[in-house]
Amino acid sequence: MFAAHFSAFELQPLPDGASTILRMLAAQTPNWAEIALVAARDPALSLALLMADPLGAGELQDGLNAALRRRLERLGTDLLRAWLLGLGHVGNAPDETPDAALLRAECALHLAIETDYPRPDEAYLAGLWYGLPRSAQWIAGRRPTLPALVADCGLPASLADALELEDVDPIAGGAMHPLLTLLAAARRLAGADWQERIDEAAGLTGLESGSVVALRTDVGYILSGHAAYPSPPGFPGTGAACPPLRLADDPYRYAGMLGLLTAAFVDLDAATIRDRLAIACPLFGLHTPPVLLGCGEDGRLRPLLGAAAASPDLLIGELRLRLDDETSCIALGARSEQPCSHFGDGGPPGRSVADWQVARWLGQPGFHVIPLGGAGDTSVALVATASAQALDSELRWRYAALLGAAARALRSHARQRDAIAEREAALHRRFRDHVRRIAHEASNPLTVLKTRIDMLAQERPGDSTLQDEMSLLNAELDRIDKLLRSAAELPAETAEMRSCRVPELLLDMRTLYGEPLFGSRHIQLELRAARDVPPAAIPASALKQVLLNLLRNASEALQPGQRLVVSVLPLVNVDGHNCLEIRFVDNGPGLPVERAQDPLSPRPSAKGAEHQGLGLAVVREILAQWGGTLLCRTQAGAGTSFQIFVPLEQSA
Repeated sequence: MFAAHFSAFELQPLPDGASTILRMLAAQTPNWAEIALVAARDPALSLALLMADPLGAGELQDGLNAALRRRLERLGTDLLRAWLLGLGHVGNAPDETPDAALLRAECALHLAIETDYPRPDEAYLAGLWYGLPRSAQWIAGRRPTLPALVADCGLPASLADALELEDVDPIAGGAMHPLLTLLAAARRLAGADWQERIDEAAGLTGLESGSVVALRTDVGYILSGHAAYPSPPGFPGTGAACPPLRLADDPYRYAGMLGLLTAAFVDLDAATIRDRLAIACPLFGLHTPPVLLGCGEDGRLRPLLGAAAASPDLLIGELRLRLDDETSCIALGARSEQPCSHFGDGGPPGRSVADWQVARWLGQPGFHVIPLGGAGDTSVALVATASAQALDSELRWRYAALLGAAARALRSHARQRDAIAEREAALHRRFRDHVRRIAHEASNPLTVLKTRIDMLAQERPGDSTLQDEMSLLNAELDRIDKLLRSAAELPAETAEMRSCRVPELLLDMRTLYGEPLFGSRHIQLELRAARDVPPAAIPASALKQVLLNLLRNASEALQPGQRLVVSVLPLVNVDGHNCLEIRFVDNGPGLPVERAQDPLSPRPSAKGAEHQGLGLAVVREILAQWGGTLLCRTQAGAGTSFQIFVPLEQSA
């Protein structure tokens, strides 16, 4: 494709427009809509932005300004300033004044609207770009035409045709696409003799002559309200030459561009750097994506931008090319920090098979190796080329400035990521060691308790109730020991069943907690459960934590002589799902007034310093994890009820 040889430095934005954008970018919050408006009035700048990031299908339906704004925001403030600052005044000047191009573009736009042309922004671009140079001296000696470049912007072929057929007379040419006739009419209306050519424009568009006069008058009025960009020195007709300005000749601009490029990539993650570089490279003349390589601690060169499947980066990474390789020019460029290149003649590999393969993977006969260096990092960029000619020093510097800033940011991000991973690993090790010490120390009293429980059970072997209670206590002590030991390890998938039988769980909990929480305080605890209750779709450990919270709350709220009834109802339909209901009903004092308004939200507790007021909020969160819900009703002096709805196992 011709676009592979296009450099945005060959066509210059309007100097006054570029300086206007630079001033607007100095604002703390740039007005991207206004910046996009300036870009839309600039033939070269609008073309460069659309070539750097071609239009998607139907994208112009949102308007040209919106499309340009998205590309400008994607570039970001610093990268856009660096690009404009690095342009200078080199390359080809437009063939006409900027006012003439804008007048023609606006005439084409309004003619398209009046004639119901379905894509008026394409007519605007045809008028705007018509005045650009027909061809220019591009990289590698190629001379693509302007229509060939336009085709790479994601625009239809009709627009490229309109620019290609500049010498065709639409009046005598017979049938043709309406965009060609719109552009021809706009050219007539943009000329100094437009009043004499009204009838021609009317004939081309099918509009009445009076309507064409009114349209041209309106366009002139609209443009008179725009801030006019004066013709800069060196434009045709000014009588002044525009000598090339190289960054090497201006150390202040050189340093400013480097600083802006560095700021454009700093503190970004790898994905954002990759995205920003994708639109910046074409603006800096790199339409073939470069490959960035960095040297690791093992002395091997690896891709810095990651490697997608079947990409050149992936294959180059698999080469595992060593920095001290004596045959490869890639290793030589990285090692010596001097630019070099490889260019094959289409025959068999020469001294380095690796270089021969890399050129084939990049899709060109050869490639340039550009050292990026900086801060002790060994990095290079591989830029594919179709020409054996060495890169111009100015162009090479621009490539190195852009790609070097991205490479440094990528290396910095990688170091930060590794440092964070190392700190997290160290923290995990300290945590595990700490918990292991606690688990080790706790095992002694747990062993004493288990031994004492076994002795009590042996003293009364005929007491079946005591034996059951001792067995439950042993199970709880084992669970505590297991929790302490597992806390030292990273979370892993548990083998616990994701369902449980609620009546059996409540009976076990009454045996274990009934006496200390209720019996010893002369509070009655009653359990009621229907027969053949199906399993609930929640692990026993999670439901046990929910139930224990509610039992403890009731125990602390009720007075001697009062009662708590816990009922299990097997089948309740909640929002179309079959659920099991667990109901807690007491005849206590009810919740305090301030708590009753929103009982399930965390808030300071009135129970004392040991209570944080988080119990019910935790209960609700646990239930939500398993598709359950919690309702609360309370009345002062009459009691409180909680309803828990948990999906049944078969409907989970």
